[in-house]
Amino acid sequence: MHVLNTELICKVDCYLDENHEKFSSLGGQFFEIFGSDKGKISTQVRNLQQIACSATRFADVEDFVKNQMGKESKDKGDKKWMRLGNDVLKQLTRLRKFSQDLADDEYDRMALRLRLARGWARAVVSEYLYRLALRRMAEDDA
Repeated sequence: MHVLNTELICKVDCYLDENHEKFSSLGGQFFEIFGSDKGKISTQVRNLQQIACSATRFADVEDFVKNQMGKESKDKGDKKWMRLGNDVLKQLTRLRKFSQDLADDEYDRMALRLRLARGWARAVVSEYLYRLALRRMAEDDA
């Protein structure tokens, strides 16, 4: 495994903090579109989180989104990924671009992209879960 120097890690973490609101906004979109599975986290959101945390290549995360969008193009269902996928891919493209601008070494860029994807996923899923918790609290109060 490639180890990033602390300066690059700091720059990535600052970027994630600076863009947290945008990423959280996407988490809100996930909640609005996917809702919950009987009051629990949507399997689609869980799968996105899982792929971002376990991927060995950043492209695996991008490919997951494209795959989910492609599956829906054959369906006549709600097409949730079709409604959300382009916004997800735009944010992932920005992460990829940032890693390219940040480092010259390909191994550094690959490690940066994975770190960015994991931080991004945490922000997206955290907002989704927060919205889920708010809904549960509102239902409990009703």
